[in-house]
Amino acid sequence: MVVNRDTAPVGRSDVLDQLHARLTAGESVVVHGPAGIGKSTVLAAYPALAGDPIVLRANAAEVESGLPYLTLVDLFDGISGDGLPRHLRAAFDGALLRGAAPVTAQDQLAVRLATLEVLRRLAANRTVLLLVDDLQWVDPHSAGVLRFVARRLGAARVRLLGAERVESAGPRHTDLCPAPVSELLLPPLTEYDTADLLRVRFGPVLSLSTIARVHEASQGNPLLAVELSRTLVARSGPIGVDQPLPVPERLRPLLAQRVASLPAHSGPVLLRAAAAARPTVALIGGDGDAKDGLDAAVEAGVATVGPDDTVRFAHPLLRELVYADAAPSARAAAHEHIAGRTDDSVERARHLALARPHADEDLAAQLVEAATTARMRGAPAVAADLAERAAERTPDSLRGVAAARRYAAAGYADAAGLTADAHRLASAALAAADDPAVRVGARLLIVDLAGQDQSAVGPVLDAAFADAGDDPGLLCRVRHYRALKAYYDADIEFADAELKRGEEEAREAGATEQLVSLLASRSLIRGAHDPESARLLSHVASLAADLPPSTESVHAAAIYARGRAYAGDMAEATRVIEAQRDAVLRSGTLRDLSSVLLASASIYFRSGRGADALRAGRESMRLILDMEATTGHGLVAGAIGETLAGSPTVAAGLLVQAIEACSAAGDEDWLRLARAAYGQVLLFQGAPEAAVIEFRKAQELERRHGRNDPAIFLWHADFVEALAATGQLAEAVEVLTETRSVAAALGRDVVQLGLSRAGALVRAAEGEPREAAIELAEALAEAGDHPYPLEVAKAWHTLATLERRAHRRGASRSALVQAVAGYATVGAAPWLAAAEAELSRLDGGQGPGLSETERRIVDLVLSGATNREIARTTHLSVKAIEAKLTRLYRRHGVRNRAQLTRALGGGSPG
Repeated sequence: MVVNRDTAPVGRSDVLDQLHARLTAGESVVVHGPAGIGKSTVLAAYPALAGDPIVLRANAAEVESGLPYLTLVDLFDGISGDGLPRHLRAAFDGALLRGAAPVTAQDQLAVRLATLEVLRRLAANRTVLLLVDDLQWVDPHSAGVLRFVARRLGAARVRLLGAERVESAGPRHTDLCPAPVSELLLPPLTEYDTADLLRVRFGPVLSLSTIARVHEASQGNPLLAVELSRTLVARSGPIGVDQPLPVPERLRPLLAQRVASLPAHSGPVLLRAAAAARPTVALIGGDGDAKDGLDAAVEAGVATVGPDDTVRFAHPLLRELVYADAAPSARAAAHEHIAGRTDDSVERARHLALARPHADEDLAAQLVEAATTARMRGAPAVAADLAERAAERTPDSLRGVAAARRYAAAGYADAAGLTADAHRLASAALAAADDPAVRVGARLLIVDLAGQDQSAVGPVLDAAFADAGDDPGLLCRVRHYRALKAYYDADIEFADAELKRGEEEAREAGATEQLVSLLASRSLIRGAHDPESARLLSHVASLAADLPPSTESVHAAAIYARGRAYAGDMAEATRVIEAQRDAVLRSGTLRDLSSVLLASASIYFRSGRGADALRAGRESMRLILDMEATTGHGLVAGAIGETLAGSPTVAAGLLVQAIEACSAAGDEDWLRLARAAYGQVLLFQGAPEAAVIEFRKAQELERRHGRNDPAIFLWHADFVEALAATGQLAEAVEVLTETRSVAAALGRDVVQLGLSRAGALVRAAEGEPREAAIELAEALAEAGDHPYPLEVAKAWHTLATLERRAHRRGASRSALVQAVAGYATVGAAPWLAAAEAELSRLDGGQGPGLSETERRIVDLVLSGATNREIARTTHLSVKAIEAKLTRLYRRHGVRNRAQLTRALGGGSPG
């Protein structure tokens, strides 16, 4: 089973997958880990994913662990002892407080035997799942019963899923579980999952850097991460990188007590350890009082010293507490001490700045140099902090220098994804700068930070154009932005003209990076309809080959890689985008990384790399949600991966949000893609009528802007399929004919297999399923080694449907086997599940909960039979068929035939 990720707790889908695999294999499982790690959350989520077992629940608690049989009372609430021998029934009822309490040893044995018999009876027809939280607090009487039962259940279908709080060693209460028993250590959340959890709880109020600190301090413990974040949200306002995280009040007394018990000479050395990024014994002081103070802290369990002399606090929150509670003068002394001992220029400058808050141009110059070094190391957030401190330490007489330093800090912050800081710093730089380069750069950065919504950036670009004067290096940058704004406004002629002028100015200025980016944008805007577009892309590739990574070169490379993917050259597209990804990861530029991942998700989708597409889409979406003012394109990227290899339900939710975000931003280019993708998900979910509505809206946007290249997003074949499924055959033929014509004119051979699939479905809907199957089989044979594996698998799946409608069961099965193999290779989990279920049914397996008559009716529905035809075949009345179908709809939570076939694994594969 693949867990539906929209119902799973954040970061726990894989854990639930493991639980399901082990429990269905006949094991009991004990989930263990420290307090707050999420054991109870996982246990609470599992029953909804477990199928149809009888679930008996109990939540033990320390304060109630002395109450006899309380866990049994919880487990068997609502379960009667009917049918038990009289003496066993009396003991069972007594233990559950329904009669006289068991007193003697014989009574207690009777309770055990009665419980065993009740479980055996319950498990006779269905699996029984005992769900017990906090096994360590199960009362001794209940524990004795569970041990007795666990040893004697034998082959009875009884499993126990338990949770046990364990700080270090493994669980100690596995003997309460029927054998075989496995243990599952619940891991900490990843930083991405922590970010998702906090976004769900508090919305987008915490910056990426703050989330990273919360994750580090909580060590991936979700309860602690939420507590820390709640405290941060309550205090409001951003938290600086040099400010300690506020320790939650409920944890502060315990942590403070551990520190307060130490001798006085432990204070300075611990404060140095808290102030240093990488504290070592040599750095914070390893002799005299410092050594004695550190030894005392280690002995008290407050700190540890590793084999490499690295000093660590026993818990990250101790570090925050020590620094937060220190006086400002003590902090300054600690930073001076570290600055005098560190060999790292970046750390030395940072600690000097923290120790010396007054203006000092020499220190400011050191900070500028340190910021440059940090950026080269791939640490733009550190660089932003250092550059801003450089501006703060710059004397008032050097106003223009301070503005330039703030602009540099804004650029670093933007690269790190710290958009609020970037906007604040760019605005401050603009307010004080006289240098045209700073003014133009600050204005263009503000435009960047507007994201998808370019509706209000016109005046900013006009001011930037005026600031640029006659400087070709500045003018080419401004013209590029003006061209992108014109593209947003659908003024292609002005956009193309500005890009051409920008190219001339970039050549005049010797700005190769700007030239490459301008050429790539002109290729994008001209599109495949213009023969020059391919020439421009080739030129981009040759120029970019020798360029170091930059935002401009990344932009150009992403456009080039997409262009190769649209042409079916997946090897080249993948090579280019993965090289860019590796370079951007080394640079630490999160904004560029989100752009590369956005392109990667599409390329991996087409290449048939489902897991990679899912991962890239999710990571791109997370970055964009955290960084961008407008998030529609990120939501579409996340949905693309989910559609292929994750959860269509999650994809649908993301696309609804994407449509809203793109509409609000006025970005009709991404809105078109969002609507088309939403139509695809609706079609997969068995709602072709709703899909047609979304596809028509996408088509309207496509025609309005003239962006009708069918290779950019593969949705036109699905539009035709949805029209055919809803009986709108004339429109289906019209869309199919138009798309084929455009594809032929552009040489887009990559879309022809999908269009053949759609055409076969139209022909079958016209009453010729056998002829349609022959046509599609020929198209598959001609496709050969098609560059898009999912398109091939979908074509085989459709062929299976057509063969079944043509009453060629063997041919249908053969095609379905091919589809299953294709989906498996791609890692297309939702598609694979649908095809495997259909194959199982074709091989004689029963659908979930279907009688023989219902199964026959469903088979006939799948073959395209009308209610009247089904009635004739089954010798039932039409009204009886309608009534049975209505009951099937209710049982499976669907509204029509298409949704029913999807629910039972035989839906449209298109």
